[in-house]
Amino acid sequence: MNKRSLLFIILFFYSSIVYCQLINNGAAITIQNGGYMMIAGNLQNTSGSITNDGKIEVRGNFINNATYTSTGNEDSLIISGTGIDTLTMGSSVVNNLTINKTTGSDTLRLGSSLTVNTKLDYLSGGLSTDPILNPSFLLISPTSAVYNFASGEEITGSVKRTGWANGTAVVFNQPDMQVTTNGGTNPTDFTVTMIPQSAGGDPTQNEREVKRKFLFNQTGGSGFTADIKFPYTTSELNTNVENNLVPWELISSEWNARLTPVTNDVANHFVSTTGIAASDLSLEWKLADPKYTFNVTAFLRGAWNGTNMNTSLNAAGILPLSQPYNTTPFNYAGTESVASIPNSNIVDWVLVELRKPASGLPQDATSATIIGRKAGFLLNDGTVVDLDGTTPLSFDISKQGASFITIRHRNHLGVLSNSIPSNSAGTFANDYSLLANSYKPAGAPSDPVELLSGGSKYGLWGGDANKNGVVNVTDVNTIKIAISGSSSGYLFTDINLSNSINVTDVNLTKVTISASGTGGTDTKTEFRSQSRVQTNIPDHIVD
Repeated sequence: MNKRSLLFIILFFYSSIVYCQLINNGAAITIQNGGYMMIAGNLQNTSGSITNDGKIEVRGNFINNATYTSTGNEDSLIISGTGIDTLTMGSSVVNNLTINKTTGSDTLRLGSSLTVNTKLDYLSGGLSTDPILNPSFLLISPTSAVYNFASGEEITGSVKRTGWANGTAVVFNQPDMQVTTNGGTNPTDFTVTMIPQSAGGDPTQNEREVKRKFLFNQTGGSGFTADIKFPYTTSELNTNVENNLVPWELISSEWNARLTPVTNDVANHFVSTTGIAASDLSLEWKLADPKYTFNVTAFLRGAWNGTNMNTSLNAAGILPLSQPYNTTPFNYAGTESVASIPNSNIVDWVLVELRKPASGLPQDATSATIIGRKAGFLLNDGTVVDLDGTTPLSFDISKQGASFITIRHRNHLGVLSNSIPSNSAGTFANDYSLLANSYKPAGAPSDPVELLSGGSKYGLWGGDANKNGVVNVTDVNTIKIAISGSSSGYLFTDINLSNSINVTDVNLTKVTISASGTGGTDTKTEFRSQSRVQTNIPDHIVD
């Protein structure tokens, strides 16, 4: 009986019995060119050999513990059927592999690393290298191998491409998981591990994130950079806004955003960036929205009227249409501007910053640790809002983790919060009207905020007319000079924000100075005068 007739007998036997399997215990099985063998169950090559110059279709597990040889003609291995099956090829190479499981929930899992030399046709079902339980298992192909994916299909786990060269985009786990290297000395191979949420791909730490994990590895090479596409599915977005996604890298247990250069393709659901240094490829990567919402409440002592804050500058029409913090000591170059002041309840512009010192200590939260900031509007009820005059302030941050919020004003002392943990929702909040929510340096002679009249709320100290972070007699003199010159308008010396400079501004400043020492004992050299009140923000003070 020739081999062709043997194949027909097997197929006929399957159609009658419905289920069959093949265990090879020493025979030499050859599928000739043009031949086709279908195993409706498991194929186990325990010993002996299988030489494939045609097509073998397996609808169960394929465990190869002996010799499997793909020749150079039609040789194809087709994995189909239902359920979760395992493909273990040992050191044997498959030239052409087709994955055609019945449904998306039917999965092929690798039981060892697998080399596909010529072509992968991924038509249906799941395909996993088993990255959680067996992270060393790889799907390996030269860069010359063709990867064809049906719509929506992607490989879970680790894909290694060999024979690497610079300048060519190479496909890995799915059509939009691509890597291109440029410059320097190229590596000899490159590996991408991509684990989606459905397979347990939860990035390290409980931060804001798309629920998909990326790892990269390469052999050799130096001084090159990588351009990478990071794909995702919309079901993994979590709380992130798709248009805002950027790549993040985990550096020394701290997530750092790669804010530029970034391209977002929301139609095909991937984010791309260019110029990643070779040294950064050893880090864990993820996608996340860097735009965080800041729910901040604060009051200004100077504008306080016993119930809320006055809006005199707004009513007089002298509030600037562009943010005013592009001057010393704020040195903020933001381009925030409006065509008109959007809300009649706006008191003034304020500057909100997020600071994250490496030490995690408030005394180290200097301006060098700013990871994001933006100017917004302060409403008369203490709410800080964005440029639309209604919604909470939001802006991009460059690091994730517990941080400190500062709120700063033109002629009131800025305030630093206590440490605030970040969260997966992408929000930070602080109510400065509560004394406990502001950081108080050890030995500070006064509280970081002032108790307002008419209740239990606290507000920012008024009177910093020269903007140096200290309220003292110098500020009083600065205001008196402005009074003598009959100054008016949007000025730093207008402490009560009334659109006029007068004795009220002097008195408010003197009240601030007289409060020095009411919140504690002066035990630190930086609080070296009982006739001054100083901001709790740990930036350098110039008297």
